[in-house]
Amino acid sequence: MVMGVGNPWRGDDGIGPAVAAALRDRPGPGGPSGPVDVVDLDGEAARLVDAWDGADLAVVVDAVRTGAPPGALHRLDADSMRAAATASSHALGVQHAVALARALDRLPRRLVLVGVEGADFGHGTHLSDPVAAAVEPATRLVAEVVAEAVDAAPRP
Repeated sequence: MVMGVGNPWRGDDGIGPAVAAALRDRPGPGGPSGPVDVVDLDGEAARLVDAWDGADLAVVVDAVRTGAPPGALHRLDADSMRAAATASSHALGVQHAVALARALDRLPRRLVLVGVEGADFGHGTHLSDPVAAAVEPATRLVAEVVAEAVDAAPRP
């Protein structure tokens, strides 16, 4: 499962849905005939936990704020999110959803956050130039994570 998290009406917060849309349009595991569900979510922690519950792999794409240059990509797993100084663009972000899921024993077997450093979270449907330029590299990174999981999956 791939989850594009964000609000496309809040500038760079729309990076998650933009990457999800790009994945839906390309061939491969997340594309039109692939075995991976691609969904858009608003980032609310309980909805994230419900969406990934029971998944072998959940890849979450979201805008983050770490102090890195806008458009920078970050790849973290659930364990490394504990120590990371990553702030979501949402009131309670992915880190809170991971903590909640851990407490409820509802984490997927593997969870990967692909974070894109945001710059502009103002009103509007635009992505800032560096974040817009990161859509394709972020899409490729998500596709790689998914392909690794598909290749590693046991065959019947």
